[in-house]
Amino acid sequence: MPKGVQVAVVLITHAPLGQALVACAQHVLQRAPDVLVADILPTDFPEPWIDQLASDVRATEKSHVLILCDLYGSTPYHIAAGLQRRLTVRGKQVHLMSGVNVCMLLKAVTDRSETPEQYIENVLYATQRGIVHQAPTTP
Repeated sequence: MPKGVQVAVVLITHAPLGQALVACAQHVLQRAPDVLVADILPTDFPEPWIDQLASDVRATEKSHVLILCDLYGSTPYHIAAGLQRRLTVRGKQVHLMSGVNVCMLLKAVTDRSETPEQYIENVLYATQRGIVHQAPTTP
């Protein structure tokens, strides 16, 4: 088992983004990433998702959780925030990040920092470093 803080990674997005991000991560890593995925449909209600994901996270027995979602203020975000509250009252240390992208997910499933604080810092840094603007070149 790799050293470092053990974090349960949960991905909550508008369908089908979560599964697409996981497929991309699997392609890059050449293995299935250890992540719980919830692809939210327009007709889905938050509570059943919160209940299911809370149960799934508790089954991992990891005390630290990172929830990644796609769009701040959206239904997936509200599910993520509800999950964060539910897990926090049950003693989990839960971070929530919106704006998920491939860099964020890859770092979240591969980083082996020794502390939760360093882990979160590394995920944020990798996310920001992966956003690059390349200005037009002149011929």
